[in-house]
Order: sequence, then C-alpha cells, then structure tokens
Amino acid sequence: MPETDRSLVARARAGDAAAFAALLQRHRAALARACPDRDLAQDAALVAWLQLGRLRDADRFGAWLAGIGRMLSLRERRRRAASRETLTATGALPDAPLDERDAPPARVLAGERAGELATAIAALPAGQRDAIVLFHLADLPQAAVARRLGTRPGAIRTRLHKARAALRARLTTQEEAVPAQITDVLRTPAGRHVVVLATGDAELPIWIGAWEAEALAAGLEDVELPRPSAHALALSLLRAGGRSVASVRITRLEDQVFYAEVVLDDGAAVDARPSDALVLAVAEGVPIEIDPAVLAAASDGPADEYTEDLARASRGGAATLAGEMRDRLRERA
Repeated sequence: MPETDRSLVARARAGDAAAFAALLQRHRAALARACPDRDLAQDAALVAWLQLGRLRDADRFGAWLAGIGRMLSLRERRRRAASRETLTATGALPDAPLDERDAPPARVLAGERAGELATAIAALPAGQRDAIVLFHLADLPQAAVARRLGTRPGAIRTRLHKARAALRARLTTQEEAVPAQITDVLRTPAGRHVVVLATGDAELPIWIGAWEAEALAAGLEDVELPRPSAHALALSLLRAGGRSVASVRITRLEDQVFYAEVVLDDGAAVDARPSDALVLAVAEGVPIEIDPAVLAAASDGPADEYTEDLARASRGGAATLAGEMRDRLRERA
C-alpha cells in the first residue's frame, strides 16, 4: 500500500530527502500544470522543501506545492510584462543588488548544483534562510519580506547580506582547512593575553581578553568551577535543542581582527569570536581548523610591540593561570 502524503511529509520534515523526492514525483504533473517553466518549477520545489514546516495540512501537500508554483509563475509574468521599472535614488532597480556579488549565487537553482544549494540554504540560520527564500525565490520586495517576518527592512538587508556571504563561502571551492590545536594560553609581560594555536609547521597567536584566557585555561587544565560558566550554559542550550558542536574554524583575518565559526552537527555555521569558539572546542573536545588564507595573512604582518611582547612571554601560561584560579577558589571557599 503506497504511503500517504501525510506520512511522507512527516518523514521529509525529519530530514528524509527520499521522502520529499517521492512527494515531488507524485505531484510533478500538478506542479507542471501550475508552473510550466522548468526553472520556476525547480524554484517552487526548493521553496517547498525549505518551508515544509509552514505547511498546515500535510494531506494537502500537492495543492500547496502547486500554489507555490502558480505564485512564482504569476510574478514572473508580471515582471516580463512590465514596460519599465522606476529607479531608486541611487540609480538601481528597486530591491535589486547594488553589487553583482550581492546577487544570489549564479542562478538560484543553477543546473547540477541545485541539491548542493538547497543544502547550503537549509543550513542557514532560520532568519537568514526565510529572508533568502522570500526575497530571491518567492520574489517579494524587501519591505514585504520584512512584514512577513515581523521586522524592519533594514534588518532584512542585513540578513540577506550575511546569507549571501555564507552561501558564497559554502559554494565556492576552498582550500582544505588546516587542523590545529591549542598549545598554550599566555600572559605577556605587558599583561596581555594570547592563545597559541599550532599547526604542523606554524604557530598562530590570537590576542584575547583576560576572562576568555582564564576560561580556556580552566578547560585545558580541568579547573572545577563552582557554577556553570556562560560557555557551559551555551552548550547546555544547544543540547536541549538537540544540537551539538562538531568543529570550530578560524575563518578569516581582516584589519588585524580574527573571525571564527562554530560548526554544528547539522552543518549550520554560527559566527563567533575566536576566543569563545575555542572555549567551546576545548569543552566539547572537537576539532579546531584554520583557513589557509588566515595563516598566510598572519605571516605577512610586520613585527610590532605585540609580537615583541609575546616573544618575552614565558611558556606554560595555561598552567599558571589555572593555578591562580584554583588559589582564588580556595580563598573564597
């Protein structure tokens, strides 16, 4: 006996791509009638996949999918029929990207990469994912997207910018990340703090705050804290939501500032300060990676007071910081 739409929708919502493919095959003819353009039909399928959680009646999946196709077809006809479009004050078309790099990667469903793009969009944070779907696929103007999502147009512009950057980074072939490990957390003679990451043949120092340095030292040296830290709370909230940290990556270096990502077990990447990301990596025992471009950029910088200060720092700083923390805890007890 064939599965019902309801059971297939339930499986698809749980991440079963084969179940969603079965739904598309079952309702392909109805979608084609509602949306004869093959590219737009692919767009409709992707919108349905990403917005499946919004379907109220699982038994009406076919009608819902066809409705998405009709909406996209209608918008495309209106676009083609328009004799002219009013320009904005900057000379750009309304809601059109001002920079080609801000356009959706290639065409939103470009040929063989449709599945890869769908996975990349699905991995975006919910707010960014909804903004991308409504603006680029459902073709709503930013003001309408803002109304749908209950926020301001300015917030939608920010979400779209971040989502496009994340999609470009994920869909662009990159060099393989370099595995790294924390070798020490130092306090310099000038009172600054730095975490030292080591790869096979190089070291990467990252300057951090005193509080983060102690949090790293506590994790590396197994200091038992009387109460959960903010990082422990973040990990507990992740677990309560059914997620966990899979890895941490130092992603870029711009204007002497390092940036990082915390990668979750479902592939989602969350922007983070390197210090916070590394504390989570130590607490969870997950891999630490560095983008090769970061290593190259860090090696180009000239010597300054920071590098000279670091050169004078004594090794074994993590143990020293951990010992000081234990002494303070004993005094308070």
